[in-house]
Amino acid sequence: MVREIGYVEGQTLYYHFLIPEVELDFGLLPLGNDGDVHVLSNYVEKNNLLSIYIEHGHTRVNSYFLSPTKVIIEELVTDVSPELDRNQKKGKVVGSSSIKLDYSQSIVPYGTFDGPSQVIQDSEPVMDDEPVMTDEPILNDEPVMNDEPDLNDEPVMNDVPVMNDVPIIDDQYDEPVMNNDPVVDDEYDCEDSADESDFDMFDEEPLIDDVEVNMINFCSVLDEDMDLGQLDPTNNNTKEHEDIEDEPLEVLDNDVVESFASEKEPRKKLLRSILKPVACSSGEVHTKAFKIGQTFKEKEKIREVIANYSVKERRDLHYVKNDKTRVRVKCRGIVPELTDDSNKDRGNLVLSKKTTCPWVLFISRADEKQLWTVKTYEDSHSCLQTRTVRACSSKFLANNILHQVESNPKIPTRALQEELVQRYSLSISKMKVFRAKAMAKQYVYDYYEKQYGVLREYAMELKSKNPGTTVKIDVETEPNVSSETRIFKRIYICLGPLKEGFKKGLRDFLGFDGTFLKGPFPGQILTAVGLDSNNGIYPVAYAIVETENINSWTWFLEHLGDDLDLNSSSNFTFISDRQKGILAAIEKLFPSAEQRFCLRHVYDNMKLKHKGDELREAVWCCGKVYNIPKFNRAMEKLKKLNPEAHEWLSKIPAKHWARSHFSGRALTDSLTNNLCEVFNSKLDEARDKPIITCLEYIREYLTKRIVNVHKVLDKCKGSLSTTATTILENNKTEASKMRVLFNGANKYQVTGLWMEQYVVNLKERSCTCRKWDITGIPCQHAIAAMYDKMQNGSECGDLEAWVSKCYWLSTWNAMYQHTIDPINGRSMWPRSDCPTTLLPPKHHKQVGRPKKKRKRAVDEPIQSTKLSRKHLTVTCSKCHNKGHNARTCKGQGGPSEAG
Repeated sequence: MVREIGYVEGQTLYYHFLIPEVELDFGLLPLGNDGDVHVLSNYVEKNNLLSIYIEHGHTRVNSYFLSPTKVIIEELVTDVSPELDRNQKKGKVVGSSSIKLDYSQSIVPYGTFDGPSQVIQDSEPVMDDEPVMTDEPILNDEPVMNDEPDLNDEPVMNDVPVMNDVPIIDDQYDEPVMNNDPVVDDEYDCEDSADESDFDMFDEEPLIDDVEVNMINFCSVLDEDMDLGQLDPTNNNTKEHEDIEDEPLEVLDNDVVESFASEKEPRKKLLRSILKPVACSSGEVHTKAFKIGQTFKEKEKIREVIANYSVKERRDLHYVKNDKTRVRVKCRGIVPELTDDSNKDRGNLVLSKKTTCPWVLFISRADEKQLWTVKTYEDSHSCLQTRTVRACSSKFLANNILHQVESNPKIPTRALQEELVQRYSLSISKMKVFRAKAMAKQYVYDYYEKQYGVLREYAMELKSKNPGTTVKIDVETEPNVSSETRIFKRIYICLGPLKEGFKKGLRDFLGFDGTFLKGPFPGQILTAVGLDSNNGIYPVAYAIVETENINSWTWFLEHLGDDLDLNSSSNFTFISDRQKGILAAIEKLFPSAEQRFCLRHVYDNMKLKHKGDELREAVWCCGKVYNIPKFNRAMEKLKKLNPEAHEWLSKIPAKHWARSHFSGRALTDSLTNNLCEVFNSKLDEARDKPIITCLEYIREYLTKRIVNVHKVLDKCKGSLSTTATTILENNKTEASKMRVLFNGANKYQVTGLWMEQYVVNLKERSCTCRKWDITGIPCQHAIAAMYDKMQNGSECGDLEAWVSKCYWLSTWNAMYQHTIDPINGRSMWPRSDCPTTLLPPKHHKQVGRPKKKRKRAVDEPIQSTKLSRKHLTVTCSKCHNKGHNARTCKGQGGPSEAG
């Protein structure tokens, strides 16, 4: 029948049947021996129809390997009858076809951790024949014999990844006692803080045109002992073996000191013949975890391989001997043996547990200077596999989830537990996974405290690879001058390529903002962001400070002024949220600068006392108009709508928040601090990381962003940036509706719809509507005047030439010609000559779970998809009065008592 449906002869076939009324993903059971057929017969009694599935070549159904004999049914090549075929192949099993993983072979390195400070050290276990108590339940002595399969059992995974080069957390089986390390379980994660920057923007405010940067694969190389690489998903820790001749090729290994002549010794030849891979009947070569003559340099490596083997094979191994020169490991799994005792149990078969499993491993060395060598190895098991393995400790799990925790530190503990149970088919408690996750986070982040100690080396590497980079580190004042340590206070970074690129942008405009850190050490990330030729963000500098106050902002702006050549007479334009000392710092350092206040923050402060959507639109109308007459009319409407709100808003000088009062030096009409809000939203994933990891996240984001802008630039055509071209085309469309009157000189009277009339001066490049003056892009009135000039035979040139140079495509290219160079890993960083060591900032950790959510505004909704019930008055269901509920009702009246 199988041949008739098209299967090729000679292929290996795997037979399965589906449990009735169970999904295909979970209901497939093997058909490999008589016991499996007996299980099938139990379902035949109640079901007239069963589904049989056949796989050829190989199978991915994990339940197939739950069969004790791991039978692979093979079709005969000869043309014989099915009955004769079964008789000839009866009893043929390929027990050696199960995958044997060689744990001694290296895989793609995940990370290396050297030194005692990076390994959780435990004392050597006391190995004897007494059972060791663990925090996991031990299987009962009496094995459960059941004909039907347990559908709740987790499938056995064939390829268990072994991380030989990851930091080895001591693989003793006893559980550690967790200290008060700053590690927080994220199973009950608070809501994502992506909305922490309130983007309740006004409708007509132009959006920031920015490129998308994918930071999912961010991986920071922080330490020479922790170069976190990407695991190869296709690597199953097995090697492809070609046909091996008796005598290997004479390939010289320059790292081997021994003479090549020693390979001709009889002992070496014997070991080589023993270690020679042998293919099974299916043609595959399966390596074993241990081999006679296999050598190990360190005892820790032996313990690691034994633990990996124990977990993969689900065997309960224990150390019989464990000293400086000998390691003997035995399996003490339950070996079922059926005996016939007709006197006591009336001839029934009973289970005996006296037989021990023959598996044994003995590794020794002559003295402490020689290698460990496998002397005895019996690899056959006669015991039952177990779901409780002592080697599967939280330390073992931590080594195997480093990659997952590094890529997703917020992975819930319960989800991680389910994945580990499915991976290893073992009983793993949630608390064990929690401890393993905590350990993994400590290693992935390389400890928050440790990164402060190498902060100077990181700064030196950053400056050496990116010329012109400025890095300033400030420390707390130390009364004891001879002290060998200093407490970290602040760090300021302005990358040289960004500094040079911003100067070529020809737009003197910067936005300032801060966002808080979420890690165990408090702090603020201060950012200075400009605009590029496409109205996209262009980050210039960033810093990590202790808090937002006048001292920290002054320190930040002083270094920024030095990098951008700003002084007290500079005519720069700054925009901020006018909070936490930034205004006083700007006024102190740059008194000639123009200060803008984010209009959204202005309204947020107003709505604490004056609320309403109509009021909100009125405030926005006052800020968005470009000339003073329209501004005065908008203020009069606001006064009629709410006199108190008008009085409150009038106290803030209009030059800080209204377009009509802007000078136009910045060549932008931005009213909000969107450019900083956009940049801060990109840094959300970096705010809970250690300091160098956080700084590296920012640097890598900036690097990738420049690359993405290059891709956009390669597609641009014309002489203007994409945004400037769009604005100019829209103005051209509106200009065709205008009526123009020329005065004979350089001035034009332009009349538009609704009889709005303005005067355009082409010589001075201005229009009384002031839109051209503020943005640097000709308005529709100016374009209409240019059309009229060209129609009268005068030379006007291309319209794009009238646009400010800051919007030219050549300017945009010049800004991004300066790319950020990559840096080396921790092992390649230069050593600092500073005699003092940096320590993390002082911080008193509060009791309880740390808060990661920001403080919300009074009327800010908690959930955007639901109407908040906050500030609503409770109504009692008994007396129907307000101010209390039925549980506390005593017949009293509420604030608005009915009747």
